Amino acid sequence: MKKIYSKLTENSFQLLAMMAGALVFALLFWSFTGNQNTTEKLLGFSTNYDKQEVTITVVTTGCTVKSDFNIKVSGTNITVVRKKRDMCKMMPDAVSFTYTMKEAGMDANKAYTVKNKFVANPNLANIP
Repeated sequence: MKKIYSKLTENSFQLLAMMAGALVFALLFWSFTGNQNTTEKLLGFSTNYDKQEVTITVVTTGCTVKSDFNIKVSGTNITVVRKKRDMCKMMPDAVSFTYTMKEAGMDANKAYTVKNKFVANPNLANIP
């Protein structure tokens, strides 16, 4: 009986150790691949009715490009989402990207609410 109990305890410990290792690996993988599709903190958001354009101003640390963002429109709400994290190590700086209203999925004759948080200091944008 003691051998059976000892074997069960040993197997349980091995299973628990494997599960903990898998969890650590998953968390590390998630942290290194970056938070995909996260709501971006904006430095600015503006529209130009005459040109039918919308411009977002965001923080870059050297590798941010226009295609890293998606402008999601749901009814009268707009959310700017970052699809790819900027993993470069430069000092934070502001960068602007311009999209046509059509690219953004917006109607120039409609009122919208931007759901993103805004920050004035680029150094604070990457702080949760």
